[in-house]
Amino acid sequence: MIYSIKQLSEISGINKITLRSWEERYGFLVAQRSDTNIRKYSTEQLLCAINTSALLKEGLKISTIAKKSPAQINTLIESKFQSSDSCNEEIYISRIIQSAVLHKRDIFDTTIYKGFQHLGLVDFYSTVMFVSLQKIGLIWSVNSKVIDHERFVFGLLQDKINDITNEIITKKFSKDIWLLFVMAPYIFLDRDEGHFVSLNNTVGMVTEASVDHEAKWSS
Repeated sequence: MIYSIKQLSEISGINKITLRSWEERYGFLVAQRSDTNIRKYSTEQLLCAINTSALLKEGLKISTIAKKSPAQINTLIESKFQSSDSCNEEIYISRIIQSAVLHKRDIFDTTIYKGFQHLGLVDFYSTVMFVSLQKIGLIWSVNSKVIDHERFVFGLLQDKINDITNEIITKKFSKDIWLLFVMAPYIFLDRDEGHFVSLNNTVGMVTEASVDHEAKWSS
């Protein structure tokens, strides 16, 4: 799949000026060019850009990262994930996106497990899963034929929600937390369009669901 510099910037969070600067100064993330000299990036470069953004937030310098291949950069992500008890949220996000694009369930499972332990259930959803699903939605918007990325993650997420819901009910957590996980499939998925909706459009859905569930909970 091919991405423009605008699309790569939106998904990775790295602005276009910076991407051009890296290409010129370090020969890093060098784009292919169309016949009209438009920059084009591959899926491998997209994942590399997402990984790079995460490593920068871990304190690595671009001059160091730029000397490495995409595979070596991915190894750095794995090293940070495995060795640190408190890696930044971007590390989790990069691994979830990678699991979606490459259909790697083992990456998804280990990321979810460690993320829940590190950040807690609610914070992990709000700071990692929401952002990950937004970015996966942007990838889908580039080419609707890759909707299977979203469905893959959504299927895994549903499995985790079912497991967690049982634990939450057993431990009698607050009804607000219980609602978050029970309603998650309906919040994330636009069932008519078949893909994830903008989080900005879910506020009303969540509010209505909260009111409805509050009544049922109290009855």
